[in-house]
Amino acid sequence: MTPTIESIMTREIYAVAPDTSIETAARLLTTRHIGGAPVVTSRGKPVGVISLFDLVDPDRARSQRDGHPLFYLLTEGHAVTVGDDIDLTGGRVADVMSPFVLSIEASSTLREAAKLMVRENVHRLLVMDQGALVGIVTTTDLLRAYAGI
Repeated sequence: MTPTIESIMTREIYAVAPDTSIETAARLLTTRHIGGAPVVTSRGKPVGVISLFDLVDPDRARSQRDGHPLFYLLTEGHAVTVGDDIDLTGGRVADVMSPFVLSIEASSTLREAAKLMVRENVHRLLVMDQGALVGIVTTTDLLRAYAGI
């Protein structure tokens, strides 16, 4: 039997909103040791992706609009708002995120995911099931699966 993305994906996902502050997003990614996160609406609908590369790119324009100290924890497609303890800061995730959402169905094979990641030169795919964001799969997840770890 061929393993599917559903069998290796991360089901609890940290995500940010378009108006989350850049500082909050950076703190979330570094403290959770993750390289990127979905950007979602308050209902959990993906509208982009933010990565550590996006946050540190000095050539990305940043607005002077204040960002909010919030992020989400998504479990089984449901978003729960989680706050941060920092004040509003200049610059928002919407300023630097990639507005392109690359996704794969939970029923897809590991091979299909690997081919898509290589073709699109990305390190993570959002996992969708009937239109809902249900997980995330990364290059590390694929390596673990292929190595049998």
